[in-house]
Amino acid sequence: MRPFERLVADDGYEVMLFPLEYINISQPEGGSYSHAGTLQIDFLGWGPNGRVLRCPYYAPCTCTCVATTDSSTNNRVWQSTRAVHLADGTMGFVTFEMAHDNFPAHNVGDTVQQGELLGHTGTAPNVGDHMHFQCARGPYAGWEQVPPNNNWQLVHEMHIYDACYVNDTTIIDGEGYNWRTYDGPTPPEEEEKKKRFPWVLYARKFREGR
Repeated sequence: MRPFERLVADDGYEVMLFPLEYINISQPEGGSYSHAGTLQIDFLGWGPNGRVLRCPYYAPCTCTCVATTDSSTNNRVWQSTRAVHLADGTMGFVTFEMAHDNFPAHNVGDTVQQGELLGHTGTAPNVGDHMHFQCARGPYAGWEQVPPNNNWQLVHEMHIYDACYVNDTTIIDGEGYNWRTYDGPTPPEEEEKKKRFPWVLYARKFREGR
C-alpha cells in the first residue's frame, strides 16, 4: 500500500491492505531461523532502487495498539477497530503484530487511521533491518507456543496473504504465496468524498447560501 492510502468497500468497511509498498521476503513461513511451526514472515524494506533501511510501513486498516510483549524487539500488537474485509474473502476483526522498529512511535492505547505511518523496519535488538509481521483472526487473544521449537505466535494466527490484499504493492519476492488484489465494489467517488470531507461540503453550501 502507499502512504495515506485508504480502501473502503461499498458496505463502508475497510479492506485490509499489505502495510509495505514492496513485498520482498527474507524469511518465509516456517523458516528455520526463528519461524519454525509458525505463519510469521519477515520482510525487507524495499524501494524502486533496491534495499531501504528504516523503511516506513503503514496501517493496513484503522487499528488500536493493544499490547507490547517484548521490550527487546519493540513489538507492537494491533487490533482493527472494526471488522474488515480480508483477502481470503471473509470479513471480521483482525489482530496483527510488527517487530524490530528501533524507535516505535506508538504505544498501547494509540489508534492509527488506515494509511497513516505505523512504523519502520529496524534492527532491534540485534538483527538485520527488516519488519517481522504476523496476523490472526479476531480480537487479540494472546499468544501460544507451537512445535517443533516452541516459538511464539498469536492465537488464531492466519496466513498473511489470507489477511492482506496487495493493491498498490509491488511484489519482488513473494515466495509464490497466493497474494490477491481487491477488485470488489467501492463507494462512488463523490459519496466517499462526502464521508471524508463533510466540512468542505458544508463550507460550499454556506457560501452558496449567502
